Amino acid sequence: MINKMLISISTITVLFASILSFTPHASAASCTATEALTEGPYYSTNTPVRSNIISSQVGTKTTFTISVVDTSCKPVKGARVDIWHANAAGKYSAVDGNSQNFLRGTQTTNAKGQVTFTTIYPGWYPGRTMHVHFKVWKNGEQVLTSQFFANDAINAKIYATGAYASRGNQDTLLAADRIYTGLSNPAALTLSVKIAPTITVSGKVVIA
Repeated sequence: MINKMLISISTITVLFASILSFTPHASAASCTATEALTEGPYYSTNTPVRSNIISSQVGTKTTFTISVVDTSCKPVKGARVDIWHANAAGKYSAVDGNSQNFLRGTQTTNAKGQVTFTTIYPGWYPGRTMHVHFKVWKNGEQVLTSQFFANDAINAKIYATGAYASRGNQDTLLAADRIYTGLSNPAALTLSVKIAPTITVSGKVVIA
């Protein structure tokens, strides 16, 4: 009986040690360089340095954090990040005769490699799914231009409320968006969006 107990204790000890030392393959950090995408026609070089980019635009207030890391998964401090996106009506500032600069901003990443913008949830325009444009500079050199996207169901839920409700849901979902469908790894540029209690959005950018 005692020998059986000793064997059982020994077996449990070995199993417990194995559990502690096990590292699942799926947990390994993925830091493949972010895919570049088109700048599009709405970029402006006159982008103000600021964290709050709302500029009196109507829409659901959103906190948007971008983390910039290198291909070793280390935070990149001091990188410049520009973002720009459409308002609730699907319009951009600083283009087509519009001299305003709403929903545009640039910041420099902190020691954690992060910048955080206060904005509204981006609107949509015909022919494109909801997206957020961004550019990244490192050591004064532009190293990346790309776009973020969000889950269709999340977008539909938000677009049924507030300033977005009168236009309804976007007319182009992810599967029909010509830019999104060209990505080799769409998940890497799909934002994490939490709706409650307020909208918080986060995305990761990997630069070489």
